Amino acid sequence: MAKTLYRTENSVLRTMLRDARERAGLTQVDVSKSIGKSQTFLSDVERGVRRLDVIELWEICQAMDVDLSDFIAQFQAELTRLRPGRPPRARPSGTPRRRD
Repeated sequence: MAKTLYRTENSVLRTMLRDARERAGLTQVDVSKSIGKSQTFLSDVERGVRRLDVIELWEICQAMDVDLSDFIAQFQAELTRLRPGRPPRARPSGTPRRRD
């Protein structure tokens, strides 16, 4: 399986982030200042050089006044449009270890 940075899903995410930023009338500098990161950070995200964790995605959505749940729902809808069906569901392979 390809690294997530090079998968179609990441390309969709990057495009959606850039489009949302532009719809909000914000520059990369505007968003990056709001989240306390450099403009280079946001540029790297939008170009596909850097991955985001969920907290960073939440911060960017907040800076653009975009609801994270709505953004994820739109992301999922776009992926479903591009790749109908679901990945196979994981099946248990044994008894999980208990954590005490």
